[in-house]
Amino acid sequence: MRRTSSSRRLVAACIVAFGVASTPLSSCSGDEGSTPSSTVTTTTEAPPTTALSGPPVGAVAVGLRSIEAGACFWPPEDDPGAEDAAVWVVDCSVPHRHEVLDVIRYDGPVAREGRFPGSSVIQDWAEEQCAARFEPFVGIPWTRSELDLSMWWPNAASWDRADRSVICVVFDPSDEVSTASFRDSRR
Repeated sequence: MRRTSSSRRLVAACIVAFGVASTPLSSCSGDEGSTPSSTVTTTTEAPPTTALSGPPVGAVAVGLRSIEAGACFWPPEDDPGAEDAAVWVVDCSVPHRHEVLDVIRYDGPVAREGRFPGSSVIQDWAEEQCAARFEPFVGIPWTRSELDLSMWWPNAASWDRADRSVICVVFDPSDEVSTASFRDSRR
């Protein structure tokens, strides 16, 4: 799976300039005032598998392919030898850094044909879909929130294993630990 962390400023610039439905979000950048910036969002290839160094109290190790919307978790630590990207899922009242706001099935361009559409096509679709789901989950628009989005989507290898899941994640970019759900937090 591939992972990216997006900035609301990136989306704001794209929305203002081109409209969400037709714009690849990865081609835009900007700061809080939607003023162009030299900051560019980068995407890194997540290894096919990851493991965690130790569980938080009450945590359950869950593979990313099995995680569900509403799950609060600690992110994975890279371990190329594991079978699935693992996260420590905890109750949202337990300290955590991330929460799954939605898990959606990729149904963008060429999905019905069965062939891998390409990383940039899936990334653009994932960013649009996750950004659209942010406000209904958090309670305020992403562009006005102190929270941010991260997402995972299928890569060519996981696509061949029938992986079509796009995982939309909300987190506090200041790395503050939360002891409550981000749902309806209006942060």
